[in-house]
Amino acid sequence: MTIRLFKYYIPAIVWLVIITVISGFPGNHVPKLPVWQFDKLVHSVIYFVLSICLLYGFHSQYKAENTRLRTAVIIIIFGVFYGGFMEILQHYIFINRSGNWYDFIANAIGSVLGVFIYPFVIKLLPINRC
Repeated sequence: MTIRLFKYYIPAIVWLVIITVISGFPGNHVPKLPVWQFDKLVHSVIYFVLSICLLYGFHSQYKAENTRLRTAVIIIIFGVFYGGFMEILQHYIFINRSGNWYDFIANAIGSVLGVFIYPFVIKLLPINRC
């Protein structure tokens, strides 16, 4: 991959680092929210953005008709596995954090929605991706 193409993957790499840092932040420093569903919405939005960033990097593969489905499936699988990995790390490794099946499901939903909404988002962004 050339440096010129690498720049398209920078948003996804930065977002993965942000997710990892947020997921590893000690639980006693995370504000407690009285609304349970809001937490799940946040998880979905975080992984929605991850899917958008990944698809932005893989735009040329996604744009081609013959690889669109394969690219979308790979992005969804990556988002689901990464979300699951973060929940496992929260449960077993990160201090004062706990993994949660509902968070995992919200992560997966966000990943899937990001892939389905990407064609609309890319049209709204003022970015010329050939």
